[in-house]
Formats: sequence, C-alpha cells, structure tokens
Amino acid sequence: MSASSNTEKSKRIEQTFDEFNESWLVYWNAYIDLQNQLYESLKTAREVTWLGATDSAKMSEINAAQRQLFATMPRRLDYVPLGQINRSMDYALSKINELLAALFSEKEKCKRLEDAIDILTDKANKTKQELQSES
Repeated sequence: MSASSNTEKSKRIEQTFDEFNESWLVYWNAYIDLQNQLYESLKTAREVTWLGATDSAKMSEINAAQRQLFATMPRRLDYVPLGQINRSMDYALSKINELLAALFSEKEKCKRLEDAIDILTDKANKTKQELQSES
C-alpha cells in the first residue's frame, strides 16, 4: 500500500468514527429524554396505585410492595473515566459486536415496553371511565 492510500484509509476511518460519535450523541439525548419520561410516568402511576387503598392496611400493603419494587430498580448510570484503551482492530471489532448485540437486545426490550405502555394505558382509561361513571 502506498503512503497516499494509507492516508486516505486513515481519513476514512477517522471520518467514520466522527460520524459514529455524532450518532452516539443523538442516541444519548434520546436515551436521557426517555429515561426522564419513564421516571415521571412511573412516579405518576405509583401515585395512582395509592388511590386504590381503601384503608390503612391496604395502603401499608401497597407501600410494602412498592418498596420491594423500588429496591430492585437499577441506578442511573454513573460516569466512570475510561481506563487504558486497547486500540487494536480485533478489540475494536469485538466492542462493536458487543454494542450491536446490546442494541438488538435494547430494541427487543423497547418493544416489550411499548406493549406494557399499551396495557397500562388501557387500564388507566378503564379506571378513568369507572371513576367518571361514579361522578
């Protein structure tokens, strides 16, 4: 390979990583927006469940169940500085493959979340109708 050809290849790889970094920022912003919305929805749905407490025993039962659920909730991601980076092509390809597998799994879990949103929306609408019919 000529020096010119190596320079062109290096520039293409650099440009590809620049484009990847831009797409990662788009992903990051979408992720944060979704995470914030999920927390708001969860908080509001949690408050609605309390409305079903007909007495203090039921309220205590709901609180205990929610405490257990919240104890299993993953923490938000903490920033950890990168350590030594292995810059070999094999390592880079293995990391890209890990990312692709994680994104595939994420997409499947998003589909499951959409199904759960549909179910919760349906139940919220039914609850709303029931409350309105009592008014």
